[in-house]
Amino acid sequence: MTAVVVGGVSAIGYMRKENRDYSAEAKLWPALAQAGQPADGVVRNVRMHPNNMTRGGSSGQTVRAVVLEVDYTDSAGVARAASIPTFVEDALVPQFLEPRKAIHLRYDADNPALVAIDRERTPLELPRAR
Repeated sequence: MTAVVVGGVSAIGYMRKENRDYSAEAKLWPALAQAGQPADGVVRNVRMHPNNMTRGGSSGQTVRAVVLEVDYTDSAGVARAASIPTFVEDALVPQFLEPRKAIHLRYDADNPALVAIDRERTPLELPRAR
């Protein structure tokens, strides 16, 4: 019985950590939406979460944990690469799988490693009817 409880607690801890890691970019987005530098990027690769992690999205739809590996150029003309763990609605995942998919980003000019997807120009969830 103890092994089952310990295993369950370990699994919950693992999923909380994973959810936190894949949610960090979404928490960064509001600040970068206001003060971040815009950049056009290209998706170099998409990796699905190794355990196919999903959760409910903002409107109850299913969103999938992915890592978007992107290339972009900052405002100084420096080529940069970023790996962005995030959640993308299932229906939109195929769009990110297109070879060299264009994507809109925002990054912190003081720390270009802080990158978020510009959700106003590259949505990660489909808009819902009102």
